[in-house]
Amino acid sequence: MFMFRPRKAALVKRAWKARRVGLAHAPTLLQEQQEAAKELKGAAQQLLRRLTEAQLELLVSALESQGGDPGQCVLVPRNSSEEDVGGRSFPPHLLMVWAWRWPDLHAHALSTPLKRLPTCAARNDPVYVCANPYHWARLLQTESPPPPYSRFSVDLLRPEDAAPSEEVDCLVESQETGGSHQYTYSTHGTGSIPWCQVAYWEGRERVGRLYPVCTPSLNIMGDTPHGDGLSLASLAAHSHSSPSEQVKRTREKIGLGLVLYEEGERVWVYNRADVPLFINSPTLDGGLHTRSHFIVHKLPPGHILNIFDYDKARLYQKLPVHPDLLHEGPIDQNSVRVSFAKGWGPNYHRQVITECPCWLEILLVPAR
Repeated sequence: MFMFRPRKAALVKRAWKARRVGLAHAPTLLQEQQEAAKELKGAAQQLLRRLTEAQLELLVSALESQGGDPGQCVLVPRNSSEEDVGGRSFPPHLLMVWAWRWPDLHAHALSTPLKRLPTCAARNDPVYVCANPYHWARLLQTESPPPPYSRFSVDLLRPEDAAPSEEVDCLVESQETGGSHQYTYSTHGTGSIPWCQVAYWEGRERVGRLYPVCTPSLNIMGDTPHGDGLSLASLAAHSHSSPSEQVKRTREKIGLGLVLYEEGERVWVYNRADVPLFINSPTLDGGLHTRSHFIVHKLPPGHILNIFDYDKARLYQKLPVHPDLLHEGPIDQNSVRVSFAKGWGPNYHRQVITECPCWLEILLVPAR
C-alpha cells in the first residue's frame, strides 16, 4: 500500500495546481476573501485526499483540460463529505466549483444556483453526488440579466439574407416500412429525428449548410480537438468568400464554444467559451405578444440559460404578435439567435445581429 502513496500525492498536487487557471480570471481578493481562500484550500485538499486514485485520475484529466474534456463523474457521498469553510458547511460539488472554477462564489456560494450538465450521469442519485466541477454550470437568472443587455426592435433578416429552404439530411429508419426516409419536420424529443437545425452566419453570409441535430445534445466549437460535435471552422472551410479580420479574430475566441441540448420541454445553452454569448429568444421575457422589442441576454462563460420553452411556445402561438412588430416582417417564434463575443442593439454600435461577426441561428421544430 505504501507504494501507491507517492502516486496519489502527486495526483493531489496536480489537481491543486490546475486551480491556477480559475484564479487567473478572479478579481483581487479582499482580506476576508483571502482568509476564506486559506480555509478553502484546506477543505478542498481534505476532499481530494479522500478520493481514490482512480477518482483522482478522472478529476485531474478534467481539470487540466479546463473543461475541454469534461470527463466522467467523480462520485462522493452526499451527506458524509461536507466540509467546513468559514464556519459554513459546503457539499462536495459546491466546494469543487468554488475552488476550481469560480472563486467569486465566496459571498454567495450557498445561494448560487447550479445546474448539472448533460455530460453528468449521476442524475437523481440519492446517495452520491458528482464532484467533477466541469459537470456543473451556473444558472443565469433572467429576471435580472447581467449588464450590458439591450432592449431593441427586432432585426429580422432581409429576404436576400435568408437561407434557401433546405431539407434535413438526417436519415431515420421507418418502423412501418423498414425503409429510410428523409424528414423535414418532426416533433421534438424523439431522439431519432431532428429536433432543430443550426445555421452558422458570419455577418450577413450564411456559412455552410444547415446542420440537423438528432442527438439530445450538441457541442458547437470553434476549432478544437476536444470531443465530438460541430466545428465552425470546418463549415467556414467551405465558404466561397474570404473572412474579414474581425471575423477571423472572433473565430479565434470561440474555442470550446457552447453546448446546445434539449431536456424535456426546454432547450438549454451552456457557455463553454472564454467569452460571453449574447442570446435572443422569443420565449424569454414574455414573448412577442407582450412587448414591442426583444431583450438580448448576456451569458457569461461557465453559465447556462434556458433559451427556449416549448410550453411557452405553444401558448404564444395562440396569441397575436405585438402590433409594433408587424411592420418588421415575418416573425419566427421558433428561432433563437446566439452571437459569439459581440453584442448588438442600441447599447452597441452594432444595431442588428447581421453586423455581428460570428453568430448562430437555431431553428427549432415548431412545438406541437
